[in-house]
Amino acid sequence: EAYGKINRPAVFRKLDRDIKLPASVVEEAFLKENETLSADGLTITCKSRHIQEARICLTKDLKPRDCGSDVIRDCTMKR
Repeated sequence: EAYGKINRPAVFRKLDRDIKLPASVVEEAFLKENETLSADGLTITCKSRHIQEARICLTKDLKPRDCGSDVIRDCTMKR
């Protein structure tokens, strides 16, 4: 149910090859597609030079909320 609450950016669903871009661009795309999210309610993580996941923090009733310090591990890679 939580998965259905978030709009995945269409541009990423249409990719047919690997691309390189800053994690901040991925974050901006999620924020643009999900107007109820705030920058503090979303974090993009990376591992081994690849984006690993988009973490989106929700309340128990699936409303967007700010992430706690235990969740925020923003990817700082430039590419």
